[in-house]
Amino acid sequence: MNNDITIVGGTSFAGQTTVHPLGLVAVVVLGLCVLFLPRRWAIFPFLVMACFVSSAQRIVVAGLDFDFLRIMALFGVMRLIFRKEYINFVWKPLDTAIVFWAASSMFFFVIQQGTFAAVVNRLGFAFNAVGMYFLFRCLIKDWQDLDRIVFGVIIISIPVALFFLLENRTGRNVFSIFGGVSPLTMAREGRLRCQGAYSHAILAGCFWASLMPLIAAYWWKSSKERHWAVIGLMASMIIIFCCASSTPVMGFLAVIIGGVMFFFRNYMRSIRWGILLTLIALHMVMNHPVWHLICRISAVGGSTGYHRYKLIDGAIRNFGDWCFSGCSSYTVASWGVWAGDVTNQYILEGVNGGFLTLCLFVAIITIAFRGIGRRWRLHVQHPYFLALSWATGVSLFVHCMNFIGVSYFGQITILWYLLLAIIGSVSVPSRGVSISRTQQASAAPSSASYRSQS
Repeated sequence: MNNDITIVGGTSFAGQTTVHPLGLVAVVVLGLCVLFLPRRWAIFPFLVMACFVSSAQRIVVAGLDFDFLRIMALFGVMRLIFRKEYINFVWKPLDTAIVFWAASSMFFFVIQQGTFAAVVNRLGFAFNAVGMYFLFRCLIKDWQDLDRIVFGVIIISIPVALFFLLENRTGRNVFSIFGGVSPLTMAREGRLRCQGAYSHAILAGCFWASLMPLIAAYWWKSSKERHWAVIGLMASMIIIFCCASSTPVMGFLAVIIGGVMFFFRNYMRSIRWGILLTLIALHMVMNHPVWHLICRISAVGGSTGYHRYKLIDGAIRNFGDWCFSGCSSYTVASWGVWAGDVTNQYILEGVNGGFLTLCLFVAIITIAFRGIGRRWRLHVQHPYFLALSWATGVSLFVHCMNFIGVSYFGQITILWYLLLAIIGSVSVPSRGVSISRTQQASAAPSSASYRSQS
């Protein structure tokens, strides 16, 4: 990335080579693991890189910015080519939505900036978004692959939680050797906001809050393995606690709400309409807009709910500033938003790519939820697969709630593309809503047969 373009939601260490010897060893070793591990474990190295190496680690060649996760994706592409694991790829509606969203973001951002540097920047964005999404789509074939991912996440959560506890006790971040994070942990209202190797404390908490539903689903795999679910959930809660940020706590509450909604899963249409009508009614009777409620949410001290309210309010009131091709951070600042800081992923989509890009982003979420709705109905007789199906939907819901309070950058973006890829891989086509019992049986093997395969 070049310094002469305005990127809302960008990072300060982009565009400069930052390589630590340990980081270099990690990217080489993990990259080779991506190439040679069995397919069901090939995603595990990406998660390790995201959790233990700062996203500041990168190599810049001729103005092209290759952070280590992007280099890992290159290893993944080589794997697909050499092993031909792209064969039998089935195109889904979610794939189409991803491609159109990325193309729209690229096109309108380049129009907005009007520079060659913007072209280079959006090509990098497209490689991350489309490249990682389709890489994961090719690597994830069935529920067994998702099971391996969940187990890998649980294993990773243990050392991550220990590092966060260490940072919370000492006030020092050992991952600062990689750059991109401060050696001294930032404090707010007397509480340390631990971030580990992640780009921000909020994003660290959001990362693990969004994984909690999948970890919880592991409880239904078998009675002998329930302790892994307990360990993973405890580790995730430790990380969220150490982050000391409101958005991850709200994400944790979203996990609970999503879990409770399982018992009302046959009434979700009515529940959605009820929530919508309630918000409309509140908007009509409140002295402020309904989105002013975000000011009153503060799970921890020092929350910046008013800033997020001003951002949403400014985007709505100044729709003309960004509706066509987006706008710059200076324009956002003119709305009364502090420093033009866009801490809302939905608004960031509009700011970087206009109203069409925002609509396509919402379409991705809508298609993903619809695919999950069709999938869980096929597994009502198989507890573990039913739990995994519902958990992917809850994880998506957590991301949607996170998007209200933060815009994604750094390592958490890989988790977003991974979840979409999981949903795309296990979802059924639109015409598959009325699938025969024979097809259902083939789509959802019994728990006993699954344990024998494991």
